[in-house]
Amino acid sequence: MLKTKYILPLIFILLTVVLTGYCATYTSQYPPAHNDTYVKATTKRDTNRWAYFNTDPALSLTGGDSGTGWASQTGVDADQRFHIDLGSAKIIRRIYYENYHHLGGTYGAGMKNFTFWGSNIGAGSFDDLVYANDEGWTELTVATNVMLEHIAADQADPKYITVTNTTAYRYYAFKFADNYGGDPRISGRHIELQTEDGYPPPEGANIMFLFSDF
Repeated sequence: MLKTKYILPLIFILLTVVLTGYCATYTSQYPPAHNDTYVKATTKRDTNRWAYFNTDPALSLTGGDSGTGWASQTGVDADQRFHIDLGSAKIIRRIYYENYHHLGGTYGAGMKNFTFWGSNIGAGSFDDLVYANDEGWTELTVATNVMLEHIAADQADPKYITVTNTTAYRYYAFKFADNYGGDPRISGRHIELQTEDGYPPPEGANIMFLFSDF
């Protein structure tokens, strides 16, 4: 039986958890290398705008877009796949992105409506960049299917989308349906996949541990 002297402290702990909520922390996961082997897109504008420029954290998030982000082929502003091979299976729980801008302007090319997918089927699926081919891929639930435009300034503008995912996948795919209009490309400055620290929790872990010594 629970001792009376423990009741009030336990109530305080439980109320704190309820009122403050659970604050998750995340760890960035990158492909083994930032090159065309591990990061691919259906098309690219030119060799100054490879897909893998979007995953490289060493590249600038400000200034001009040449050599700092991905852009689809000129004239292609819809239906682009963007694939990332993490090298090993990981449970991705959040997406961090910086949408497109050039010197703080030209936002229309930014990534807009998208779906997010995971796969472990192998390189055959990873290398297939046909927009409509989803064989071997599992669509994942995301908090929103819209990436917001970059703010009207030449500065970093980090945005995050949580992912409902309990399965470790090696390969992840974005299917970008369109941009924000007024530009003949779909473009981005940065995409980063993140795992949730401490997820999944140890088997059997729950709040009942609070009562184990009483």
